[in-house]
Amino acid sequence: MDLPQRAMLGGSLLPPDCLLDRRVRTDFDDDDENDLIGLQPFKILRCVEKTAVGFTPEMQGYATEVVQSLHLGLHLASGPPGLSCLGLRGGSPLTKVEAVDQGIIVLTTTFLHDFSRIVYLVYDADNGSLHMAPAPEDPSWLFTGLTVRLLIVRPNYGDYTLALLGKLDGEGDALLVWQPSSSSVPPWSKIKAVGVESLIGKSSLQVDCTFSASGMSCWADLLRGVTFCNPGLFTTGLHNKEYILKFGFFPLPQELVEKSKDHRRSNSRVAQPKAYRTMGTTLQTWWRKFPPFYNVRFVSIDGFLEPIDLKDRAVTVWWLCQKGLEWKLEYKISLEALWEFNGFGDLPRNLTPMYPLLSPNDHEIVYFALGEWRENQSNWLFIPTCARYLLAINPQHKTVVASVCLADCFGNPTIPPDIISSDFQRHIHTVSLDLHIMLMETMKQMSLTSLDPAEYDEEEAKKLMKEEPWTWQEKLKEQDRPLPLPLPAWYYRQPSYRQCRYHSEAIRLTRCLWSCMA
Repeated sequence: MDLPQRAMLGGSLLPPDCLLDRRVRTDFDDDDENDLIGLQPFKILRCVEKTAVGFTPEMQGYATEVVQSLHLGLHLASGPPGLSCLGLRGGSPLTKVEAVDQGIIVLTTTFLHDFSRIVYLVYDADNGSLHMAPAPEDPSWLFTGLTVRLLIVRPNYGDYTLALLGKLDGEGDALLVWQPSSSSVPPWSKIKAVGVESLIGKSSLQVDCTFSASGMSCWADLLRGVTFCNPGLFTTGLHNKEYILKFGFFPLPQELVEKSKDHRRSNSRVAQPKAYRTMGTTLQTWWRKFPPFYNVRFVSIDGFLEPIDLKDRAVTVWWLCQKGLEWKLEYKISLEALWEFNGFGDLPRNLTPMYPLLSPNDHEIVYFALGEWRENQSNWLFIPTCARYLLAINPQHKTVVASVCLADCFGNPTIPPDIISSDFQRHIHTVSLDLHIMLMETMKQMSLTSLDPAEYDEEEAKKLMKEEPWTWQEKLKEQDRPLPLPLPAWYYRQPSYRQCRYHSEAIRLTRCLWSCMA
């Protein structure tokens, strides 16, 4: 398997990982001075197709209008552990990143006039498409656990499905799945399932994170274990309504099961599991003759469920042996040992590790924050109060690869970090704001719904905007000709374009462009 080439932004190589803030900015010019990342420059993400699918006839027209008005932007940090974030022009302030898998990113948002109506936005960076679909509204279907965690499933290369785990009222466990090719109303199809709850005992499954690895679709409960199924059987379940999808389960490492068996999520005196545990896939490479593959890893930080001296608190990593689905200890690093790592330097030694993350592209790298906490040992209480620094460490080489002060990202360090690690940036194509403005104006003048920014000559657009930053639009209107966006001649010879009623405008634009370039 060949590794994907790193995408390019401004002519430079993009970082191998992208630590993405789950909060999506809906105003690129955020006036909240505490949210410093919102003030950073954004690039516009390439989008050549925008569609709304699965809405009722009464809502379809409005949903289509809304999705056409949306524009995705990205502020990309120079490298991890710096934080990147998405922006959504025209979007609801209640927008967040729900899931990321390679070039697919799923956002949950609402309509501006109705915050109670949840919708999903699915952006595919590889083909530049943006789909909008409604969240499930079937009253007979209930989410599993206290949280909703959507899974991006890739049963075949280049294809994907969205899956939600839940229950059918009176019928037991079920999956709801949505495929981008589906235009049915409602868009979510039900697949009956068995084994989700029965395999983990009396406690209900609480999904903290989801991922796909080695032919398995996984829903992880960070206090108990992982429920999984074979995504290759989704198609069978969609075509055969009587088919029942079977689930399996494997627990966390035994020592952690014992520690957390008496812990209750409703106990507000202890932080939620994401503050001290995480699970996901990382790209594993062995020798050159073996192709790289994705393996499941699990990270846990001591000190949250039981009292441990600061210097003895440890970051422990396990990897999953596919044969027998057993956890193998990879390494355990105490905070005292971390203080001696190359690169730790003058970072404070009175902070505890919290909020771990895995690198999707490098199995040797682990991210976590160092922060302050509130503790009461007589009546056990342990709550993170402030994450100060975000570190990238390589335990194998005993090195702190990089660190960043979270106050430089958010201004207010008391905001708990809600971050997802991905390699999304490897798949993107971005457009400068100047070029995006010209693209929108061209579409408006020629009554088009989309143009591919990959076909634009960005340097020519920048030159024009730089030479005449405020007057170029008016001058073009006075001259009664479309905007001079250099496009290749073959673009206007496409059959679909010849048939459009504005073909004469396209010809006039092409002639004008070639005369200017001659």
